[in-house]
Amino acid sequence: MSSLMDKMKMVDPMDALAPMRTIKDEGPAKDDREKSVSEAVQEEVENRMTKAAEELKQKYARGEGGRDASENGPTGAAYTAAAVAERERRKGIKDAERAEAEAKAQKEAQREADVRYQFAADQGGSEDEEEEPLEEEDSDDELLNELDGDPELAKLRNMRLTQIKAEQMTKMEMMRKGHGELTEIVQDEFLPKITAAARCVVHFYHNDFHRCKIMDMHLKDIARRHLDTLFLTINAEKAPFFCEKLNVRILPTVISFFNGITKPDQRQIGFIDLQPKAGGSEDEWPVSALEEKLGKIGVIDYVAKATEAELERYGLVQKKSIYSSRHNQIRGEDYD
Repeated sequence: MSSLMDKMKMVDPMDALAPMRTIKDEGPAKDDREKSVSEAVQEEVENRMTKAAEELKQKYARGEGGRDASENGPTGAAYTAAAVAERERRKGIKDAERAEAEAKAQKEAQREADVRYQFAADQGGSEDEEEEPLEEEDSDDELLNELDGDPELAKLRNMRLTQIKAEQMTKMEMMRKGHGELTEIVQDEFLPKITAAARCVVHFYHNDFHRCKIMDMHLKDIARRHLDTLFLTINAEKAPFFCEKLNVRILPTVISFFNGITKPDQRQIGFIDLQPKAGGSEDEWPVSALEEKLGKIGVIDYVAKATEAELERYGLVQKKSIYSSRHNQIRGEDYD
């Protein structure tokens, strides 16, 4: 027991200065240890700096200069590939934006041409305006006679004549296939007809339904103006198989086909969404309403009627000021 007690260091708990004396006794040894650690760090830093300077010197000696030849460095293969990919991505975005802008401008130009054509056609009804084209035609004939010897003009004339001839041949071929009119078919003719035509409209009707007769009347009118599309009509009572397959539940139903294929949203059911004329009944809607619906589906090439805003934007009519419209309203009220 005495030997164990000898080994133990007895500390007086009442002696408050004991820890301070211990730190004071260890002071010189601790300073030496801190000094040795600091010297070791300094030595390591100097060694690394020396090694880096030597490597840099060797790189310059090899002619590599200060370039970073690492894989992921600013001149590495991975960095270069990433930079190329980023350039291609940005180029793709710019090309897409440019293509979108060009398509938008082309669409606007086409719309302006359509509006101007409609305006010119609408203005061609008066007698005074009918005389102007005759004078213009005479002047064109005189110009053609004067330039009859121009080879370039002759070339253009021949190209135009060839184009007109091709269009006429196409028109005749379309009419031979039944285009330009509303053709009635039976159930056995249904599939061969709709699959042979690029665009086809089929009206499912019932003989006793008055609205089916109205639909037929408008479809005949549209068919005459759109030779590129085949217009057919079929008696629903005599085509139960296709009525079931195409889910025809309401008559009249007009279904659009593209190379024999249709989708649920490519049909006109009854008179839904066909707005009647002002003051008219539900059955008294203009043919343009159905024509516009078929145009939105894409089964015919339809040009929407020019609006007042479009006529003003393209300078075809004079813009109406707010003051003038209000002034006219006031004058009208006074006269009443």
